[in-house]
Amino acid sequence: MQKPWQKIFQFLYGPIFAVLDFFMRNYRSNRQRLGMLLSNKKVASVLQGAAILLLIIWIFIFVLAPEESRDKLTEAVQQGFGELKTLQK
Repeated sequence: MQKPWQKIFQFLYGPIFAVLDFFMRNYRSNRQRLGMLLSNKKVASVLQGAAILLLIIWIFIFVLAPEESRDKLTEAVQQGFGELKTLQK
């Protein structure tokens, strides 16, 4: 039998902890799946090839873009790198 304050605590904070538990279990299982995928040499090489192809496509877009669009692209990339650096700290 639960005490009244335990029922209140579970009612108020139980859903929050259930949602956090859900996300942490999914995060952990997805990290394990990604680790298993990347341990496979063929999958890792395909992902690396896709990343290189995407980089080449973006360089091609940058070269063909007009000058004012290049400035916008450059600013967007610099902002993205700035956000990435703040996330890593």
